[in-house]
Amino acid sequence: MQRAISARGLRFLPKVATIITVGLISAAIAYQASAQVNVYTDPVGFISLGVQGSGYSFLGLGMTQVPVLRGAISATAGQQVTLNSTLTPGQYNPTNTVGAATDPSYFIEYTSGVDAGIMDDIVSNDAAAVYTTVADGANPGDTFKIYPHWTIGQVFGAADAAGLQGGSTSSSADNILVWNPVTQTPATYWYKNAGAIGGTGWRAGAATSVNAANAVLYIEQGFDILRRVSGNLSVQLVGGVKLSNTVSLIYGPGYTFAGNVEAAGIPLSVTGLYTGSDSTGLHGGSTSSSADNVLIWNPATQTPTTYWYKNAGAIGGTGWRAGAATSVDASTNQIPLTGVAKVLRRVSGDFEWTIPAQY
Repeated sequence: MQRAISARGLRFLPKVATIITVGLISAAIAYQASAQVNVYTDPVGFISLGVQGSGYSFLGLGMTQVPVLRGAISATAGQQVTLNSTLTPGQYNPTNTVGAATDPSYFIEYTSGVDAGIMDDIVSNDAAAVYTTVADGANPGDTFKIYPHWTIGQVFGAADAAGLQGGSTSSSADNILVWNPVTQTPATYWYKNAGAIGGTGWRAGAATSVNAANAVLYIEQGFDILRRVSGNLSVQLVGGVKLSNTVSLIYGPGYTFAGNVEAAGIPLSVTGLYTGSDSTGLHGGSTSSSADNVLIWNPATQTPTTYWYKNAGAIGGTGWRAGAATSVDASTNQIPLTGVAKVLRRVSGDFEWTIPAQY
């Protein structure tokens, strides 16, 4: 869970004919015999993000960027996290400038201890410590990884190598819609390649001249692409396979677009979304209209399938259900690779969803 999220970039499934693949380029664990230490590298590879022509695609970033640092925590004091590494002061400072604002460039993920799976933006660093957006619960000895953030320009290409339809305005170009669960509104990104004023490049909202290529896409945040023209696209994303659990904040009441951060589909039965407690998981019910919903988009039909957890009612037992059905088990259905769980939370109260690692 990113503990601080920019209002511009808070933290969606393509044509059936588009085959989504995972290619493991490397899964190396090297042993450095002379130093008698183990040197670990995360598996890296690629996934293809399928974009539906003339319609919507809901996509999740199923790959991280490659970690730039890993190690153990030496000490914590509020927002200061001292690491067992010597750092270059300022090397993790925010530099993703979009107009007058600056998005974070790096985040720290805690990979063990009570905060395992939590991700927090880095606001600065000195020679020994990073400073995060809030005071986390990590403890000395807990392990960590530091990653660069994905940006619009890195995922889709600074000059729109992905091939999305450009235009002179957001209404003529394909749109990348990033949902803000706090305001319950989307931020719109598009590629400007026409018009007499404002040059070319990624833009946000109605702006025609402010470069938005550095706008951050958080890895646990799903997004939506509105493709205005026919013709499917396949956007290749090369990165690291996430090996640990991920904590993603589900807001309530309202919608959260939670992207699948794993390089594999996640069956509903193992998502951990339903825990039996509204404070730690989804609210169950006797019908889909009384329970929290998990909406999985079908790009072929341009409609969602609604999943919910049945825990009440005299007939049909309990468990995951789809649509209006009250007795048919849907627990093996998945949040697909590169997919999004669009969660409709009907009750008040946020909860931290721990997305289980699939490797």
